Amino acid sequence: MSSKHDKVKKFIINTFINSGINISPEVLEIFQDMENIETHITNIIRNVSFLPQFRSHLTPEILKKLEIHEIQTILKRKFTENVITSESHELELEEQKAEHVSTELKEDKNENIKETSPATTINSSYPGIKPINLDEISFDTPSSAREELISKKKILKQAPLTGNSLSTFAFKPIARDYPPVYEILKDPTGKLHTSGEYKDFYELTLDKFNSLRKLMRKRPDVSSTINIKNLVRSKNKVEVSIIGLINEIRTTKNGNYLVTLEDLSGSIKVLIKKEQENLETTKLVERMLEDQLIYVKGMYAPDKSNNKGLVYANNVLKIDVPLDAQQHRSQDPLSVALISDTHIGSREFEEKLWKRFVKILNGNVPNKGLREKIGKIKYLIINGDLVDGIGVYPDQKGDLIISDIHEQYKVAAEFLSQIPSYIKIFYSSGNHEPVRNAIPRPAVPKKYCKELLDIGVEPLGNPSYIQTHGVITLIFHGDSLLDMSLLVPGLENNNPIESMKELLICRHLAPVYGKKTQIAPVKKDWLIIDTVPDIFHTGHLHINGYGKYRNVSLINSGCFQSQTDYMRSMGIHPTEGKVPIMELDTFQYLELNLNEENYFL
Repeated sequence: MSSKHDKVKKFIINTFINSGINISPEVLEIFQDMENIETHITNIIRNVSFLPQFRSHLTPEILKKLEIHEIQTILKRKFTENVITSESHELELEEQKAEHVSTELKEDKNENIKETSPATTINSSYPGIKPINLDEISFDTPSSAREELISKKKILKQAPLTGNSLSTFAFKPIARDYPPVYEILKDPTGKLHTSGEYKDFYELTLDKFNSLRKLMRKRPDVSSTINIKNLVRSKNKVEVSIIGLINEIRTTKNGNYLVTLEDLSGSIKVLIKKEQENLETTKLVERMLEDQLIYVKGMYAPDKSNNKGLVYANNVLKIDVPLDAQQHRSQDPLSVALISDTHIGSREFEEKLWKRFVKILNGNVPNKGLREKIGKIKYLIINGDLVDGIGVYPDQKGDLIISDIHEQYKVAAEFLSQIPSYIKIFYSSGNHEPVRNAIPRPAVPKKYCKELLDIGVEPLGNPSYIQTHGVITLIFHGDSLLDMSLLVPGLENNNPIESMKELLICRHLAPVYGKKTQIAPVKKDWLIIDTVPDIFHTGHLHINGYGKYRNVSLINSGCFQSQTDYMRSMGIHPTEGKVPIMELDTFQYLELNLNEENYFL
C-alpha cells in the first residue's frame, strides 16, 4: 500500500474519530475512492446526527439513509441492492468489524447522557446553590432572579470546580487545569486627557508623524532620507529619498498621481506614474490615503519659477508589516473565543443564539470532538457594543427593549455569568458603550458595569493590546472600517478582512483624519500599530470574517444582533451567531455557527 494511500486512510479515520464517529471498513473503503474527501466528510458529519437510528457507528446502511445526492450516487456505483439484506443484521455485523478500525472511541460508551433533567442547570453540588434553569433567564426575568444568578456566579468563581456544572454530557475542559496568564500591554484608559485646543491637535499630528516615521525607518529597504526644507534648496537635479504624510492626492489627465507630501519642515509635490506593468505597485498607489505616511525615492527637479520643484517618484513604500514578522505561540493547548456587537437591550438582540453559545461553552453538545475543542477555551474577548446603549442615535428608544443603561448592564452580567468561571473575560468599549464616541476610548466606568466587575470581567479601553499565554491580540472595535470602504477602491463593508489588511499596511487604525471616524485630539496617538500583533480582532461592521496577512490572523467577530434599519440603509447583511475561536498554540481557526441546530441533536 502506498504512503499516500496510508495518509488518506489515516486522515479519514482521524477526522471521524475527532467527531465522535466510528466507521466500518466498508465505509472506509468508500471514502478512499472519493474525490473532495474533506467536503464529503464534513457534509456527512453535519447530517448524520439527524438520523434517529444513528449510534456513532457509520455503516453503508446509514449512508444510504442520508439525503445527500453525491453520496447516493457513489453508493449506487459501489454496491448493488442485494449487498445489504437486513438493517438490523448489518448493523450488528458492522459494529463488530468497526472495533478493528479504531478502539479510541470505547470511552464514548461511558459518556452516555446522564439521567438528569434535560434543562441546562447549575450544579447543585455547591453548598447553598439551588438549581436554576438558565433557559428561563431572559429580558423578562424579574431582577431578583437575575441577581440570584449573578450571586451564584460569584460563588462558583470562588469554589473549586469538581465537575461540569452546565452540561448533561461528560465534559472535562482542559482549560480548567490552567490558570489565566495574561498581561495588558496597552490600554488608553486614564490617559486620554485633552482640552480640545489647537495645541492638542498639533501634538497629536506630531506624535503620529514621529511614530510612523520611526516605524518606516525600520524597513531594511528604506535608505537615509532628507527633510523637505533642505531638499527644495537644491538648485540641481538630484536623486532623493523623503518620508512624509500625504496632504493631498490628485489624478492628472494622463491617469498619474500628483501627491502633496509634507514633513515637519515643509511640503513638496510628488508625481507618481501609474504603472500598468507593475500591478503590485499600482494597487499600492491606488490605495493611498490622505494623512497616510509614505516613503518616496526618486529624482528631484527644481523649478526656478516657484522655488519648489517636483519629485518624480520611481519607488513608493508604505510602512507595512515585516515579511518575517515573528509569531508568538502558547506553550499550552488553550484557545481564545472572540465576539462583539451583542447589543443587549436592543429588540434585535439574538437571545436564542446567545443561549446556544452558552450551552456550547458549557460542553452541552453531543459531539465529543467539539466538546474537546470547546474545552480548550481559556479566554473570551468582547470587542465592544456589549450593550445597545442609550441615545446613541436619533429615536433609538423605539428600538430598545431595555431603555435604562444600568439595567442593560445588569442583564449583560446575567448572560455573561452563565459562561464557565474558568474562562477569563475581557471587555473592550465600542461606540454604543456609555463612554465618549471619539477614539481612542476609555474602558466603561465602574458606575455602569459594577455587576460585570463582580463576576470577574475585565473592562478595557479601545484600542487595547493584551497578551494571553504569550500570544498578542490587538483589540480594535473597528470604527474606521466604514471610512476605509468609502475611500479605498475595491474595499467594501461586507468584506472587513481586506480593510483590516490596509490598516496593518498603514500601521494605523484610523489613517484618515476628519471623515466619519471621530478621533480625539490627545497628545499621544494611541491608534498607531507600533507592535505587530499575532491576532488582530475587530467588530463594528457586524460581518464575520477571517484571514491571514504576514503571520497576523485577522478576525472580525460578527455579531449577536439581527439586521437593523440602519444596517439595511448601509447595505450591510449581518452574520449573526458566528463565533471565531483561535487556538493559541497551533493557530488553528474554528468557527461556531450558532444558527446550525445539529450542534445539539
